[in-house]
Amino acid sequence: MSVEWSLVEESGGDAAPLAGTWLVRAAGHGEWRTVADRALDDSAWLVSRSPGRWWLDDGLGEADAVLYRRHFDPPIPDGSHTHADARDWLVAGGVCGLGHVWLDGAYLGDVRGRHYQHAFEITGRLGPGDGRGATHLIAIEAAHPPNRPHPAPDTPVADIRIERTGPARIERARVLVIEADYDRAVLRISATVDSAATYRSEVTTTVLPCVTPGTGEAPGTGATPGDGLERSSPVLARGRNNLEWLVALDQPALWWPAGMGAQPRYNVNIALSVNERTSHTVQCTTGIRTVSARRSGMLVNGEPHPTGPDSLTIIAHDLAHRGLYETADAAGTLLCQQITLDPSVLGGGQRSLRALAGRAAAAAADRVGNHPSVAAWQPLRNLGGRRSIPGSGPLRDRIMRRALHDADPTRPAWLLGGF
Repeated sequence: MSVEWSLVEESGGDAAPLAGTWLVRAAGHGEWRTVADRALDDSAWLVSRSPGRWWLDDGLGEADAVLYRRHFDPPIPDGSHTHADARDWLVAGGVCGLGHVWLDGAYLGDVRGRHYQHAFEITGRLGPGDGRGATHLIAIEAAHPPNRPHPAPDTPVADIRIERTGPARIERARVLVIEADYDRAVLRISATVDSAATYRSEVTTTVLPCVTPGTGEAPGTGATPGDGLERSSPVLARGRNNLEWLVALDQPALWWPAGMGAQPRYNVNIALSVNERTSHTVQCTTGIRTVSARRSGMLVNGEPHPTGPDSLTIIAHDLAHRGLYETADAAGTLLCQQITLDPSVLGGGQRSLRALAGRAAAAAADRVGNHPSVAAWQPLRNLGGRRSIPGSGPLRDRIMRRALHDADPTRPAWLLGGF
């Protein structure tokens, strides 16, 4: 089953990217049934060094769906995660809007959403090479969602890699600033941890000022309990565990929109240990600020934003690449993030408005909730393409507002026509 892995960058565990040469061809009707066949002759397929951007390859500019294959030897190096309970994962992001993944002919799961990371456990499936060439095969069917144009030409190359962690892995993490002023800030962090068995773990979270390259600025010398450091010792059950905790900061440096102040940011590092050994670590950056909406406009850190909500930059339909939000964070640009309720992208068996709204809101909060530049949400009133959302307008709006508030109570929901 695929995992929508969100805003964080991994820094714990051993990882090896599957960059380089991939084989690709346009997908004919029903050809996905044979793409994972190891005996398939792919000698005449095109060679691509940019998986996930097939419309830039010669002869594939008009293709709505393609097939990828990559032959490889096990790339995991010897490292810190060599104990018996280590776990291997195939991690894929930026491949396509919709797709399916196979390893050595076995179906791993689907990928939905170009800007999400998906992780598939492959522990025990990567045996040693036999000295006769590549021993494993990754196959991917990649497609655009229905009624969607090709992404922009500068869409980043897909990130596909083999990763090794300890027995517990952080699937997703959400970082929200729920309180902030010049004296104190409080961050609410939630995470889902996949554990191979029952363990007593330790979760260590540090929040420290970012270093600005080239300025001579010194990094934070350390965090203390109650001021950027939080430790907890949850007992992990086998399977998925939902955790939530608070981290406090004394006298934080507040983030401001351009023209109102500076844009300092903080590194948030979450380290998960099992049996006194690091199992997985994830990290992200955030800015300390609050936003709220009034009929007269928007307040940032309690101060009126001079240009009001009508000047906010709108990101249409899909979540953008991580680099866009990082650039906006550094520039002090406020963004209103639109949210699509397209079931073809969100997946799952349920198609009710309440289920779609809940999944879309949670995915957006996971993916970009840490970015101070994202000041408001705006759910789109369609299901993708020309399909409209079922239900009456007032009921529909209440459901979408409630889903967004449940996922992220720190930002206003900006429906068409106002907050």
